[in-house]
Amino acid sequence: MLGIRYYVKQVLNTAFHAVDLTSVSLDALWFDVLFFRTNDGKSSMFPKSFDTISDDNLKATHIILSNLLYGKETKIPEFSKELLFDYLTITLPKLCEIVSPYNVWITDTERAEELVRSLFHKFDLLPEGETKEYFADRYRSIDSRERIRILDETKKAQERAKEILRQMKLKEEEEAASKYNRE
Repeated sequence: MLGIRYYVKQVLNTAFHAVDLTSVSLDALWFDVLFFRTNDGKSSMFPKSFDTISDDNLKATHIILSNLLYGKETKIPEFSKELLFDYLTITLPKLCEIVSPYNVWITDTERAEELVRSLFHKFDLLPEGETKEYFADRYRSIDSRERIRILDETKKAQERAKEILRQMKLKEEEEAASKYNRE
């Protein structure tokens, strides 16, 4: 494995000027990736076709990832086709709902790193020079899903605090009214 900066740079340098999103075949791209990386793509592809994807954000993110994984010069160890399929069908659509449009992946360094780390997390890979603890901590700190979860929890905590204040004010008003009636 190489350092994380190499892979982030690969994502940021995805050559979209050479890609026609309307006519690109994701199945052909993944065939090439699997064929060159595992020599397994020729015998069996994924259990479902990715050419049916019509969402440009998701389609473009497939292109970014196939570009990242293409070629052995990336020094990414051999990976399981099943893990990649799970990542592409479960994790990636969720990420693409949060990070949109796809240009954010290739223009924002932190989002590019998030994409790389989410894939490496799925593959249980560590970039050169990182410990598991550092990798997990850094991934958690830039994970969009984690950020949204924290924002949701903060919003719920604020709503609880408002409700407590409202009930305290109501109780004070009731006590004041009761005191007024006694006098």
